[in-house]
Amino acid sequence: MPDSEDKLGFLFHDVARFRSIVFDDFMQTYDLTRAQWWTLANLYRRDGMTQRDLAEQLEIGAVTMSGLIDRLEAQGWVERRDEPKDRRVKRVWLTRRAEEIRPSMVKNVNNINGTSTKGLSKDQVDSLVGMLRVVRTNLLSELNGHSDTERKKHGTA
Repeated sequence: MPDSEDKLGFLFHDVARFRSIVFDDFMQTYDLTRAQWWTLANLYRRDGMTQRDLAEQLEIGAVTMSGLIDRLEAQGWVERRDEPKDRRVKRVWLTRRAEEIRPSMVKNVNNINGTSTKGLSKDQVDSLVGMLRVVRTNLLSELNGHSDTERKKHGTA
């Protein structure tokens, strides 16, 4: 196997690990975990999502999502509100506190991205993003296929 293929998994792991370390260091300023930040980032894109939609978007379970929202709400980053048409449904909304740090978050994420891609041209970054999307799609497809195979194997499909 060529060196590049042999090292691909290690490179994926190292890039993700180093980026996480840098990102976690930045998030300490706000006393946020990566999962909490990811929740806020999704709400920045679409504020007022239901807890269920947010859990699906983050690909986590409802109980885990509820715990994340509990902690974010306790820290004053989000608030839950009943859905007027169905009081069983809870929507999650950003608070003023979360909106106030948004520019700083965007700036710092852009800085991390800039540091990560330093020395690459815009075309190379665009190409890298495109290739990583293909890799992600391939892995998700494998996971979904594996899930289907496992369900069939256990007679639950």
